[in-house]
Amino acid sequence: MSPDLAWALATGGPWPDPEALRGDARFMALALREGLKGVGLASPNPPVGCVIVKEARVIGAGVHTRAGDPHAEIMALRDAEARGEDPRGGTAFVTLEPCCHHGRTPPCTLALIQAGLARVVVGVRDPNPRVDGGGLAILRAQGLAVEEGVLEEACARFHAPFFKLIRTGLPWVSLKLALGSDGALGPEGRPTPVTPSEVQQLAHALRRAAEAIVVGRHTAEVDDPQLTDRWPAPSAPHRTFYRVVLDREGRVSPEARVWQAVQGQPALRAVTGDPQPLRGVEDLHLPPGPGGCSLRHLLHELAALGVGRVLVEGGGRLARTFLEQGLADEFHRFQSDRPAGGAPVALALPGAWRLRASVPWPGGRWEVWR
Repeated sequence: MSPDLAWALATGGPWPDPEALRGDARFMALALREGLKGVGLASPNPPVGCVIVKEARVIGAGVHTRAGDPHAEIMALRDAEARGEDPRGGTAFVTLEPCCHHGRTPPCTLALIQAGLARVVVGVRDPNPRVDGGGLAILRAQGLAVEEGVLEEACARFHAPFFKLIRTGLPWVSLKLALGSDGALGPEGRPTPVTPSEVQQLAHALRRAAEAIVVGRHTAEVDDPQLTDRWPAPSAPHRTFYRVVLDREGRVSPEARVWQAVQGQPALRAVTGDPQPLRGVEDLHLPPGPGGCSLRHLLHELAALGVGRVLVEGGGRLARTFLEQGLADEFHRFQSDRPAGGAPVALALPGAWRLRASVPWPGGRWEVWR
């Protein structure tokens, strides 16, 4: 399995291959490829991708990578200018409907109109009430040809985390477990490697795609993990990755590795009481809930920090609780061909979920249920 495939699985793919497509679909697939560069960086904004095409040739490409910075359409127009290309009469392919309101940046519809583009092709409409078809209407009113729904399913799947945040105020939640052929995590109270180190490294794509990782107290105590983002490619300096431990009574040792300071990756402790403070660790005070603290409140707290995607990586009980409360959106199961030992983990996935991808690795497979 390649890092590119691991990244695709971590971001909701596999994604359409531009080389296997023609016409508008090919260029939208290229825009999606641009958008992948913004995952884990743009939240709470969507990681929109855009390419500018003229005479069947890409003359500019851009992606949104930071809230408050220029959007993908502006970056693509700037790229065309830097290449010495004239976008007038060209076509913009955008994975998400261009914005039409003044926020932290000017509306992208205005920039596309002023650039003299003749046509705009959109993957999926933006459900944000401040947009929701308004961007398309403005472009049409100004005489641009507008087409929507090109690679719509893929674009909607790619932007699903943003859509959930807009509609519910909650971040997207990905569950990840490594299970043996017996459906177990390993003997109780003992760390048990289920996947080989090279697969574990590829699984770090899930951390790079998220802005927060959550584990329970038991995982923090037994495995003593750092919970850091160790994806091979360097990350943007502005990226923040929160390391969250559900430790309602403050029982995890102050010497635990997860509390060690890591630049750009602050540790948070979710508590329900008033335990002894930990130096350099912020406490999230949550109301009690099933199994400990209120997971819904936790997700709202993380959304308030700008988190759009959460990875739940710690423990079968925690994964089961997220599923039982209807708070999970997808499940990444690393299934080994060898037994792990211990009690099998009983997980009831939502009936509407389907197996989206199953990619083998020597000795097992990576499954994505969504």
